[in-house]
Amino acid sequence: MAEKDIGQVMCMRKKHQRVLAAVVAGWCLLSPGVGVAAASSEDLAAMQQEVDCLRQRLASLEKQMEQVKRTKGQEKKTDKKHTDALHWSGSTKVGYMYDDQKAGKFKAEIRLNALAKVDDKYEVGLGLKFKSTSAEPVAGKYPAEKNKIKLDQAYVGRSFGNLDVKAGVQNVAIGTGLWLSKASVNQVTANYTIGAHDRLYAGYGRDSQDYLVNDVNKQEPPTRSRLLKFLQYQHEFSPENYVGVYYGTQQPEKYMGFYGRASQPGKWGFMAEYVCNFNRDKFAKENGYGYDYFGARQQTRGMVIGINYGTAKKKGTYGLALEYLNVDQNLFMDDSYTAWDDCVSEDGFKGVGLILDYATSDHTKLSLQRYWGDNKPSQDNRKGGTGRSLNKLGRGFTYLKFTTKF
Repeated sequence: MAEKDIGQVMCMRKKHQRVLAAVVAGWCLLSPGVGVAAASSEDLAAMQQEVDCLRQRLASLEKQMEQVKRTKGQEKKTDKKHTDALHWSGSTKVGYMYDDQKAGKFKAEIRLNALAKVDDKYEVGLGLKFKSTSAEPVAGKYPAEKNKIKLDQAYVGRSFGNLDVKAGVQNVAIGTGLWLSKASVNQVTANYTIGAHDRLYAGYGRDSQDYLVNDVNKQEPPTRSRLLKFLQYQHEFSPENYVGVYYGTQQPEKYMGFYGRASQPGKWGFMAEYVCNFNRDKFAKENGYGYDYFGARQQTRGMVIGINYGTAKKKGTYGLALEYLNVDQNLFMDDSYTAWDDCVSEDGFKGVGLILDYATSDHTKLSLQRYWGDNKPSQDNRKGGTGRSLNKLGRGFTYLKFTTKF
């Protein structure tokens, strides 16, 4: 029962107490020897019955009030217990990928995430990713396996009204993800809501990916991490319809991008992103920092345009999407930060993709992805800066996967 209900019970209790007092006073005035005519025995019996009835009513109301107090206390305890509890979620993915180089891979991964609401202002997030990839034998190569354990999330969050701040390892996504969509990034981020339709999102930190176990990362010294910072403004017409602009640096790259999405839930949708890298100074790779092919002192650009119909969310629903990608060579020093890392690399990509999704249940989905395209080398970029330029090669792939969310 709410506090308002408790107040109503208290008022009723006081009201019945006043009525009971008035009845008793009237009974006394009508009693013999008080200077008023004696009442009949029938009247006195009726008054006594009314007094007894009111007493029973008052006792019942007192019991109800005690029950309300106990219930209110239990609700507070339950709320506190609910606030402190860990909320678990996660996903799994199993699939088979076959690329244009006739190389096949079996992939399997699982993510486990835990979120603890410490109180109404603080939260703590933890996430782990376990991944295994087994490659089938191809000409000149033997079958191999890669196993990784990654710290996806390990952050503390704090809310200040319209401002949410997170510090630690977390997921970071900018625009539609053409430049940046990545977990395991060490950042301090701030998300500020301006009114009902506008948001600012900013981040500062390192782009390191926090591997706990990586049985193929034996490089010494380890790959150099880079300073990563960004600022994004987004205007939302609705949760599914928005436009935005961002600027950021991933040392030494300097990016500026524009993006937008327009869709009707369960029907047609459209999305696009354009990004430009203003850094013209490319250099030789050392400790994973730099480029294999360089020499063209020019800005690099990339874009993605997509159209889709339907969304595979509830059991029996499906989604169909068609995408066009055009990404220059050396737009990215490291391709593992883009959401399209299966086809986009340091060598660039130009081609189309077709994605078919079908929801086999409310929490599971079967997907088929097929991309056709080539890398996009510049003739002015040469191996080590003085060697030969990169040949145009196929970069398409087919990927069948089954995913679950829980």
